[in-house]
Amino acid sequence: MASRFFVRLTLSSLLLITAVGLRFAWVNADVLTGNGAQLVYPSGVPAMLGAINENGRTGWLCRPELAASAKKVGAAELPQGLRP
Repeated sequence: MASRFFVRLTLSSLLLITAVGLRFAWVNADVLTGNGAQLVYPSGVPAMLGAINENGRTGWLCRPELAASAKKVGAAELPQGLRP
């Protein structure tokens, strides 16, 4: 008798959870489709940065970029543990 009660309680709980989940999905469906459409469009290029091509960023020589393209290890500005 007790197992029958627990089976009914479990099934009714699952049904309630499913109904609540479907309700939230139905209410928030337009929010998801609206945001998804906006994600498809690319953003514009920031005004302060130059264009980036195969040689790196043109017109703006920044310190991290110079360190990343360094020919020698000493000029690469590696963290303390990675220095030779």
